[in-house]
Amino acid sequence: MILAFCFLLSAAPPDTLPYDLNNPSFLIYLVSEELKEISGMSPTDTAGIYLAIADERGEIFFVDGNGGGTILRKVLFRDKGDFEGVEMVGKCLYAAKSNGDIFEIGCWDSTSPKVTQYKTPLKKEDDVEGLCYDPYRFALLVACKQNPDSAGLRRVFAFDLKSKQLAPDPVYTIDPEVVNSMVPLEKSDKHTRFSPSGIAIHPITKDIYITSTALKRLVVLDYQSGKVKYAVRLDKKLLPQPEGIAFDQEGNLLLSSEGKKGEGLIFKFDYRTGK
Repeated sequence: MILAFCFLLSAAPPDTLPYDLNNPSFLIYLVSEELKEISGMSPTDTAGIYLAIADERGEIFFVDGNGGGTILRKVLFRDKGDFEGVEMVGKCLYAAKSNGDIFEIGCWDSTSPKVTQYKTPLKKEDDVEGLCYDPYRFALLVACKQNPDSAGLRRVFAFDLKSKQLAPDPVYTIDPEVVNSMVPLEKSDKHTRFSPSGIAIHPITKDIYITSTALKRLVVLDYQSGKVKYAVRLDKKLLPQPEGIAFDQEGNLLLSSEGKKGEGLIFKFDYRTGK
């Protein structure tokens, strides 16, 4: 049985973000053992239905966010593999492997999905962790985790959906030292640098939202300039391993976390339009 719990929103001090990240309006416990290690999520063309993918298996789950997290459909496209991101674009599903390979899954609603694998110049050490659709570029944004203790720039590349090619230069870079200057390290932090684990584009503001499991951070970039607008610490007790990120059409934020000692989790944070 999958349970969903609603939380009463409490008054919170002013925040730089249009979300109160300490008070989710909704929480879904993903009791299914298959989604305990949920590593990516995205919206679909049906309101309230989300895609989810877990580590170590190429299988995409359609999750009913309105029905307590019930799994409505499964689409298996690879038996094994370290898959870290999932996205729906039109009639196709896309998934990203940690080594940078992009998988296009067509005819996914049939018994025999059509799967095309695209190699990219990215390598295993780039460690792809995030994937999202960029409708303004007609591309997939691919976020690289890299070494969470290295000082190098974190990179986001664009995979063009017309040419099916990855642009050679990153469309965004993030200096982890800038993030540390905005959110200072604490003694309890196990890592020293921001490292992307999930990426999504806000449907209203166009801002780029990027999560980091290392340090439990959420960073927001301006779409045009790539400048870091906001950087905040996520509550590790609430989100023990934040990896998946998505928005619904109203701009409400969804964050998923792997289950450390229990089920996978999906949190919803209401969009505060007055911010």
